[in-house]
Amino acid sequence: MAFAATLGALTEELVEVITSTSIQSDPQRFNVLKESSLRSIRYHNFLRTNQFDVEGKLDGFEEHFRVVNRDKLADALRERLDALSHISNNWTPDILQLLLLLEDQPIKKTKLADLELLKAPEEDPGPPLRWEDISKEGWDQDRDLWKNARFNGDSSDEYLDDISNISAEDELTSVSSTEAQYQKLPTDFIINSQNEDGLSQVRETQLWRNTVPSKDAAGRSQKIIMSEFQAVREVLFMLSGLKNTLFDPQGVPSLQFQLKYTSWEVYKALLGSLSEAGRQLYILREFAKHPQHVPLLQVFQEAVQTRLRSFDIEISNLQRRHVDIQEDVVISIARVLDDVNPHLRPLASLSDIVHQLQRSKYPHPFHYLELLYDSAKVAQLEGNDVVYEFIATLFFECFQVYLRSIRLWMEAGELIEDDKTFFISSSSGQVPKSQVWADQFTLRKTSDGILYVPRFLQPAASKILITGKSVVVLKLLGKYQPTNVQTPESSLEVSGKLMSTYGAFAPFSEIFNDTFDKWMESKHHAASTTLQRTLFESCNLWSVLDSLRHVYLMSDGSRSDSFTFAIFNNLDLLNANWHDRFNLTSLAHEAFDALPDAHQIAVNVSADGLKNNVTEIRRSVHAGLPFIRIIHRLSWPIRIILSDESLTHYQAAFTFLLQLRRATYVLHKHRFVSDSISGTAITSSDQSMYYGLRAKFLWFCNILHSYLNTLVLEPLTAQLHETLRQSDDVTAMVASHSAFTKQMIGEMCLGGKLDPIRQCILDMFDLTIRLQDARQLESEREQEEFQELSRLSVMSSPMKHKRYLKSDEEEDETFLFEQDKSLMMQDKEMSFTEVLREIQADFDRHLKFISSGLRGVARASGDTAAVKWDTLAEMLEVGIQGRR
Repeated sequence: MAFAATLGALTEELVEVITSTSIQSDPQRFNVLKESSLRSIRYHNFLRTNQFDVEGKLDGFEEHFRVVNRDKLADALRERLDALSHISNNWTPDILQLLLLLEDQPIKKTKLADLELLKAPEEDPGPPLRWEDISKEGWDQDRDLWKNARFNGDSSDEYLDDISNISAEDELTSVSSTEAQYQKLPTDFIINSQNEDGLSQVRETQLWRNTVPSKDAAGRSQKIIMSEFQAVREVLFMLSGLKNTLFDPQGVPSLQFQLKYTSWEVYKALLGSLSEAGRQLYILREFAKHPQHVPLLQVFQEAVQTRLRSFDIEISNLQRRHVDIQEDVVISIARVLDDVNPHLRPLASLSDIVHQLQRSKYPHPFHYLELLYDSAKVAQLEGNDVVYEFIATLFFECFQVYLRSIRLWMEAGELIEDDKTFFISSSSGQVPKSQVWADQFTLRKTSDGILYVPRFLQPAASKILITGKSVVVLKLLGKYQPTNVQTPESSLEVSGKLMSTYGAFAPFSEIFNDTFDKWMESKHHAASTTLQRTLFESCNLWSVLDSLRHVYLMSDGSRSDSFTFAIFNNLDLLNANWHDRFNLTSLAHEAFDALPDAHQIAVNVSADGLKNNVTEIRRSVHAGLPFIRIIHRLSWPIRIILSDESLTHYQAAFTFLLQLRRATYVLHKHRFVSDSISGTAITSSDQSMYYGLRAKFLWFCNILHSYLNTLVLEPLTAQLHETLRQSDDVTAMVASHSAFTKQMIGEMCLGGKLDPIRQCILDMFDLTIRLQDARQLESEREQEEFQELSRLSVMSSPMKHKRYLKSDEEEDETFLFEQDKSLMMQDKEMSFTEVLREIQADFDRHLKFISSGLRGVARASGDTAAVKWDTLAEMLEVGIQGRR
């Protein structure tokens, strides 16, 4: 209980000292403050410093010093820690913890020579001063020298003998007696007033403050009359933020006073105007008193304090005119109001901004910058030039602090640690270098998905982010140049008169945008240009794009045929190891050996592509071929431009072109012997129908080849090169390449909207394989009949063991059908004529569906590829019209 009583008494004293509120003046408010303070003191959750943790860290420093061969520094630390243990107290761990928090690279920056500076310099005491030496100067002969001097009204220079009858010898040797001689007496503090009339006059002029209002006959309180001079003094005190009788601290006037010779209505109107000014100044003064912990708000508070000091100086000058009168002065509240009104208007606008800031729920630290920006625009629209200059200058002054984070990010690619006011954030974990551009740094957003950036900076936020990321990538590439060797930046400080500099009709938003864009462009252009030049020249971006075009888009037909035909040949030979990744990679290296980075290419087949056997893969382009993956290993700077999504699009284009080449390869592969031997076969209707279908399939494949190469790939590739050259920064390059791959996929009919059409095109490719297989079966049958007739007529054919020949294969590779005739069992039970008619019906049906589907999608879609789809449909409709 004794502790609680003591704590309560101390808390009451603390509240009274800090808030100037006592139990007598305001009991209710005093009790509220006392209870909240007691609750905070009793239930605080701040722990004391862990002394063992501090000792462990200091021991760790000593061990670290010895590890890096700083033994002398470790010995000095240990010596002082041992000495400190003998004189430590309860607060020693806290002090050591503070020093540990302030340490900054002690191994590099600590010098043992600096310890000598802590020692007090040895002063030369000089020869000792002795009374014998003093006496040799003859002072001991002057007996009046040691008398006490008494100064009073009667005598200003009178020496009195010592009352205590201390001998001269005792006075020279006794210090305590000498001090006692110079102690003042109570009479020394008596002040005699010489102007009683002046004091009475001052008391008389202040009687109105404590006068009790009188009451009239009806019992109503009457007003206390005061002079104009007294009212002016109270008004000036109020405007200066001083305590006065006429107004309370919030500027609320007391209505029990009234001016002499002034009507109540006029006086009340004047009080209303002055009260509003006092309220606005009170808001500013209260904001200036409360400490701020965020640097962005600290600079705003300092700016407000500076403006208040300037206003107080103006009020002081106005007071001097009324006190130190040099010329005739009219004592009038209205005159005072007119004199201070030009200085009050800017402060009133600033007070509204502070009031809005305080009234906002959970405002961002930069919210006041938005309020200043909006207020400057409103003041300019209203034609209030004084307020506009005042607010605009204040805005640029405070914006310089927010600009520090932007400058550090754009110049060095660095973020201030624990800076919660900046709109760029970094990921907590380490990301791969190739993902630094996309994932390392992002624009911070609120929980509502709104950018955490001042509204006036939102258009430039992306450009600021890009500039900093460019610097970060340049640092990783070793191409970063410090700011001091670059061109000097444009100034962002607006000095002087805005109206005279930019003109009266220049909007403030345009002034800021123009100034900030010039400052930002000085940094953005250098970083972006350097990074682009590095990607093109040092990282060989053009060469990589050319390699992708050769490998994935098969721009060089001969090299692509060399690679793809080898795969198709293995499939036709039913090679069970056709998917061997080492063999496929070797084939790719041989085919694309002319490319500078051919060794970076690897080919494999995903596990899903091995579910079907080689026979099924040979029959259909749907199986096996879509699972062949070409991996082009790229350096991490190139991966910044080529995203994973873009590489996926390249792979999809490669797969479609591979399937198209498979159909073309099957149509061109075989030269049938029976066609040149059996004349009846050449002129038969089946052969005519077969060659007619083969011509249609060749026409269909050639149409697709022409469309893809002439109308899609070549124009898009040329457009990509042009847009990359004209890109302002890396983000624009990434967007251009991503748009290129997406548009390529769309125009190649590989998008989601055209998936049924793409499947129908692949079915057409499967029909080509079925057509050739059916023709091979028929050729087998004709060959057997021809051999039987030859045997009966005792004729021998030199080609009786050969069913078909390849122009580019050895003779032992032509016995596929002797090895496995089950390849074409699906058409074994049907006649050749039935198979051809079925293939022709499927061809016509698929062609109509593809053509009409492309027309319908092109008309219904607003995609840029719709024109190309319509063109392809028109090209394919020729085959339908020709049939009719």
